[in-house]
Amino acid sequence: MAKPSPTELTAPINPDRGVEGHRNLFCNNYDGCLDEAVKKGWNSWTCTQCQLFAVEPDLEVGLEDYATQRRLG
Repeated sequence: MAKPSPTELTAPINPDRGVEGHRNLFCNNYDGCLDEAVKKGWNSWTCTQCQLFAVEPDLEVGLEDYATQRRLG
């Protein structure tokens, strides 16, 4: 399995592209990559160069339910 590899962005995320254009919000490693970005003091980050970026999640619930599940899990 591929290792998560976030990449620093030197500029804020372009609102025309949106967060979804830079990050896979459903990735199982998202929280770990966010922690890494914070520890390294990055202003922003992307996972477009990560092999896991294109992995599609198997979602049986809607986006709001998924977000709630992550908070409680």
